[in-house]
Amino acid sequence: MLALLLALTATAGAQTVAIKNNLLYDATLTPNIGLEVRLGSHSSLQAFYGLHPWEISDTKRLRHWSVMPEYRYWTRETFRGLFFGLHAFGGEYNWAGVKLPLGIFPSLEHNHYEGRFAGGGLTFGHAWRLARHWNLEAAVGLGYANIKYHQYENEVCGDLLDEGTHHYIGPTKLALNIAYLIYPRKKAEPVIEYVEKPAPYIPQFRLSFFAPAVEQVKTRQYSGQAFLDFEVNKTVIRRDFRRNQQELDKVIETINVVRTDHNATISHIGIHGFASPDGPYDNNVRLAEGRAQAFKEYIHSLILLSDTLFSVQSTPEDWDGLRQKVLASQLPHRQQIVDIANSTLAPDAKDARIRQLYPDDYQVISRDIYPTLRHSDYTVSYIVRPFTPVEARELIKTKPQQLSLNEMFLVAQTYEPGSQEYNDVFETAVRMYPDDATANLNAAIIALQKDDLNAAERYLQKGGESPEALNARGVLAAKRGDKSAAAALFEQAATPDAQHNLQELVK
Repeated sequence: MLALLLALTATAGAQTVAIKNNLLYDATLTPNIGLEVRLGSHSSLQAFYGLHPWEISDTKRLRHWSVMPEYRYWTRETFRGLFFGLHAFGGEYNWAGVKLPLGIFPSLEHNHYEGRFAGGGLTFGHAWRLARHWNLEAAVGLGYANIKYHQYENEVCGDLLDEGTHHYIGPTKLALNIAYLIYPRKKAEPVIEYVEKPAPYIPQFRLSFFAPAVEQVKTRQYSGQAFLDFEVNKTVIRRDFRRNQQELDKVIETINVVRTDHNATISHIGIHGFASPDGPYDNNVRLAEGRAQAFKEYIHSLILLSDTLFSVQSTPEDWDGLRQKVLASQLPHRQQIVDIANSTLAPDAKDARIRQLYPDDYQVISRDIYPTLRHSDYTVSYIVRPFTPVEARELIKTKPQQLSLNEMFLVAQTYEPGSQEYNDVFETAVRMYPDDATANLNAAIIALQKDDLNAAERYLQKGGESPEALNARGVLAAKRGDKSAAAALFEQAATPDAQHNLQELVK
């Protein structure tokens, strides 16, 4: 064991080493020592040795020795916080005439056992930093042990009663360790004489945020699809038919979210019904129209809204949906089927051609794809009232989709420029309006101020071609060392900020 501890210390090199003592082991009057070596930022290797040499009398003893190596992975950092480990153990024992607590190993009280043991298992534990050099750690382990034993009469030179092997599965480790940490010595840094040189000039580029236009009427939308099941060739909605209750509840819940919001007013509910391409086209026209109208009437009967808010459209056969789903499938002839769908054949002829040429694929389409094309799309359009900066400052944390870009810009002005809150507003704006040129330009300026050049380039790709955007692209080029491209962009922008930046570039 001493050789193992010395070997671990030698391999530690410039790493931190912890010397340990298990207090629970001490409570059994068993001297013990452990050594743990840091292998990396999240890993370590430990070895523990314990020896109980005492003999109470000729017929009462609890002598043993054990060694337990263990590898540990630390979730936070080595020697701090939670860790998981793999441990092994082995040793010898000579026990007799001892009554263990909790009724463990009851035959030991009247017998004498000798043998050896070996095994391993998993460890879970936590280490607490008490001081710079002191840690307290608790650990438990579960695993397997192979125990060889000889059982004797508990008397001097007692007769052999039994011998064999016992296989044990259960707790294999319990530790409450106090550890002293030894840190590596810091190497003395060589004394270097520096020749002071003038510091390079750091350009002070100017970037101006672009105020978004005021959104006079803030119109927002919720969109979804309802997959309602109808009886064959019928257009009447039965709530208790198959999964209709679940689909209808989903739609009503969506509408009620807007209807009960005191900041929003529903302006329109659009319903678009689709039928699948199977069956006669004329019948599908009737089904698509009738089922879309039935869907509208059902919603209207449950929600007290004016009938003028509703509009109903229908598409007899959803060929666009068929093309998309076939191309996304694993059908062997998916491209040929899409070519037929794109052809100038009449709708019924297309369906018949697919069924005739590719019967196996058609069977899959009828079972898995056509049912998904019988749906009613709905769009709930609503108008959101304008907000003051004070109201918007609270709303941006909970419902930023109800704010316009201009309202978010005004919220940013309530914070200190460059603060985390200030930057967060512009990043929220580009997240809510990912394709808006103004939102992307302002987010690019935040990224440039933080020297996050990759993010700035990504935002500027959607930042438009305004003079402010050209100036921002010039700053990006300058920060990347491309002075010629930066100068060209500053000259093209021709704003006061760009002229200042061109002068800075020359310096």
